[in-house]
Amino acid sequence: MPGGVGQRQPGRGAAAGQPEAGQGRARDGLQRQDDPTQRRVELTPARPSEFQRFVEAATGRQLPVFGASFFLDAGNRLASLDSLPVSSDYTVGPGDEVLIRAWGAIDVDYRAIVDRNGQVNLPKVGSFTVAGVRASELERHLRAQIGRLYTNFNLNVSLGQLRGVKVFVVGPARLPGVYTVSSQGTVLSAVVAAGGPGPNGSMRKVLLRRNGAVVSELDIYEFLVHGDKSKDVQLIAGDVVVFQPAGPRVALTGALDTPAIYELKSAQESLRDVLRYAGGTPVLTNPNKVLVERIEPARTPAARFVEEFKLDEAGLQRPMRDGDVLTLLPISPQFANAVTLKGPVAQPLRYAHHPGMRIRDLIPSKEALITPDFYRRKNLLVQALDEDEDVVEADADGRPVADGVAGARAGNGTTGGRTGRSAADRARRAEDRTVAERARKAPAALFEELNWDYAVVERLNPDLSTQVIPFNLGKAVLQGDAASNIELLAGDVVTVYSQKDIRVPVAKQTRLVSLEGEVGAPGVYQLLPGETLPQLIARAGGFTPQAYVYGLEFTREDTRRKQRENLTEAISRLEALAATQGARDAANRRDDSGDRSASVNAAATQAQMARLRRVEPNGRIALELRPDDNSVGALPEVPLEHADRISVPARPGFITVAGAVVNNNALLWKSGRTVGDYLNQAGLDEAAERSNMFVLRADGTVLHAGDRRGFLGFGGIESQPIQPGDAIVVPSQLDFETWGRALVRNLKDFSQIFYQFGLGAAAIQTLRKN
Repeated sequence: MPGGVGQRQPGRGAAAGQPEAGQGRARDGLQRQDDPTQRRVELTPARPSEFQRFVEAATGRQLPVFGASFFLDAGNRLASLDSLPVSSDYTVGPGDEVLIRAWGAIDVDYRAIVDRNGQVNLPKVGSFTVAGVRASELERHLRAQIGRLYTNFNLNVSLGQLRGVKVFVVGPARLPGVYTVSSQGTVLSAVVAAGGPGPNGSMRKVLLRRNGAVVSELDIYEFLVHGDKSKDVQLIAGDVVVFQPAGPRVALTGALDTPAIYELKSAQESLRDVLRYAGGTPVLTNPNKVLVERIEPARTPAARFVEEFKLDEAGLQRPMRDGDVLTLLPISPQFANAVTLKGPVAQPLRYAHHPGMRIRDLIPSKEALITPDFYRRKNLLVQALDEDEDVVEADADGRPVADGVAGARAGNGTTGGRTGRSAADRARRAEDRTVAERARKAPAALFEELNWDYAVVERLNPDLSTQVIPFNLGKAVLQGDAASNIELLAGDVVTVYSQKDIRVPVAKQTRLVSLEGEVGAPGVYQLLPGETLPQLIARAGGFTPQAYVYGLEFTREDTRRKQRENLTEAISRLEALAATQGARDAANRRDDSGDRSASVNAAATQAQMARLRRVEPNGRIALELRPDDNSVGALPEVPLEHADRISVPARPGFITVAGAVVNNNALLWKSGRTVGDYLNQAGLDEAAERSNMFVLRADGTVLHAGDRRGFLGFGGIESQPIQPGDAIVVPSQLDFETWGRALVRNLKDFSQIFYQFGLGAAAIQTLRKN
C-alpha cells in the first residue's frame, strides 16, 4: 500500500480512530471495526455506475471498472500507523517519536517526542535539534551532538510512532472526509484511505491542493499500469485531495484478459493507448475483425451505430470516444494446414499438411499404429504389484468399480489399496493391470486388434457438405497399394478403427479361448473359424480319465456382463421395494416397539443389500449334461467366442450343505444318497425353511423344492439323488416384514437368483455371511 493508510476522523463526541455511535457501517459498503488499534476498513464492491448498466444492457455482461479492485483489496488490508516502515529519506519533524539508547559514559533509554521547536530533550544530557534531519542520518546527527559533551559511549537511535498528518478528501471519492495519515503518507495514501474514486469519480485526474494552489495532478492509471509515482507527492497537514468527475469512458469486452470499463484521458484517445491499459493486444484476438458500438449524439434523434475494422496499424490509431463499446473477437479454431489422425494409433494428433500428402506420409509404417498402452501394459507383465501402491478395484473389463461395490474377489484381477493419485490415473492403472493380468493367459489381450480392411477420411467440401472416403488400411500401410494410398487435403480427419469399434468377420478376428483342467493339453488356443466346444477339446487331446465332464464350467464374457446388468437392475428394484415397505410400515406403526422393529428391519435390509452387491456373476452357461457323460461327443455343439473360458474339473469326492443346518460343511459323496440323506447327516436348524431350499448342481443348473413337490413326502426334492460337487442350500425362515421375505415374495426364491445370474458356490458363501 502506498505510503500509509489514513484514518477518517470521527464525528463530534467519538474517540479518535473510532466511528461515531451507530456508524459501524458507513455508506457505500464501507465498514470499520471499533477497535482503534486495528483500524481495519472493510470495503465491498461499489454500486454499478450508469455506464456500467448501459454496457450490461448492450452486452449481457457487467464489466468492472478498471483499477477499482486495487482500492477494494488495499482498503481491506489491516493498516496501523505504528507498523509502517520508515523510508530512509523521511524528514523528522515535530510530533515524531525518537527512541534513544546510550550506554558507556552515559546511560540513556528514553522515548523523546520532537517538540514544536524541532528539539528532543534528554534528561541529564541536554536538548538537541533534530527537525529537518533525514531518518537515515538521525543517529549520526545525534552522535555528533552528544559527542560534544561526552566521550566513550555507544548510541542507538530509531524512530517510534510518527506524527499524524490531517488531510481532507473531497469530490466524488468513495468515502470523502477528513483523514489522518502517516507523516510519510502521499496522495495515494489518502486516495486508498478514501476507498478510491466513487462510481462517478475519475482515476485520471486527482488534484492535490496546498495553500490554495494545485501542487500535483495524479493519474492513477499511470501508477496502476506503469508503477509511475512521480506525481505522488508527500502530504503535509492541511492538504486537500480533490477527486474530479469521471471523464469519457469506453468498454472493452470479448477476447482479452482484462475486459473492463476504461476512462479516457481526453475526449478522444487512440485504440492503441486504450489496449495498453488492458495489457496490449492479445494474440488470441482476431486481427481481421473488430466491432465497436458508437453513440452519435449529434444526430437527431441520437442513434447508435456499429463499425467494423481490422486491428492493423490504421485500426490501432482509430480514436475512441465516450460511450464506445469495443468487442474483440476470438481467432477461429480452424487450422489452416493440419491433418488430424485419430483412433488406436501411436500418436493421435494434428499433423502439418504439405502439398501431395498421402496416407503413407501420415502413417509411414505399422509401428505408427501401436498405441502407448500396448507397451505400458507389456511392461507390467514383468513388474511386481506393490501392495502399498495406489490402485482402485476394477471389473473384468478393466472399468473401475464404484464405491460400495468393490470388495474381495477371486480370479478377476481386482486389487485394492490406498488413494493418492487422481481418480483418472488410478482408473487407468487399474485397467492396465486388469488387461496385463488377462494377458498372462491370453497374450493377444495386450494389443487392440485393428480393422485393417476399413479406415476413413472425413473431409469438409467447399460447399460445406461432408464427404467420407473409405480406404483399406492394410493395403495402404502394409502392402503399399497406390489405390489405397489416397491423397490428403488440409483439414482432413483420418480415423483408424479397432475391431471393437467395427466388428469384422470371424475369420479375420484374433479370438483366443482359455482351456484348463482335465484335458490332454491345457492352454490358450486361437480359435478356428466356426470352431465349436467339442472340436476345440478334441484338438486339445480330449478328456483325461480323471475328467468330471458333468461339472465342466463354460463361462463367457458377454454372458457375465449381461448377468451383471440383470443383477444391478434386480438390486434397484429390491431397494425401491424395501423403501416402499418401510414407508408402509411407518404409516401403520402405533407404538415404540414398532420403531425398534423397523430399525432392526432397516439394518437387515442394508446388510442384505450390501451382501448382494458383493456377489459377482461368473458368466457360466449351463450345458445340461447328464451325470454319466464322460466323452467329447456328449458335449453340445456350442460355437466358441473370443475370451471364452473352459475349465474341466477332476471328479470331486464331496458335496456341500450350506445355510440353516447344524453341520455347515462339506460332506463325502456316496453313490445313491439323496438330498434327504445329506440333510439328515448335516442336521436341520430349527429356523430352516425346507419349502424354499434348493440344490445347485455341479453343471450350473438349479433344482428348487418348488419344482419337486412330492405326495406325502415321496417324490419331492429330498428324494432326488446328489451328484459329486453339488451344493444343498437351506434358507432360514424369515419374518414377513423383513427384507428377506420381500425378496422371496418378489423373486419367488433364491434359486431364481442363482439361475438368472449364474452365481456359483462362492456366491452362496457371500450371501450367508453375517
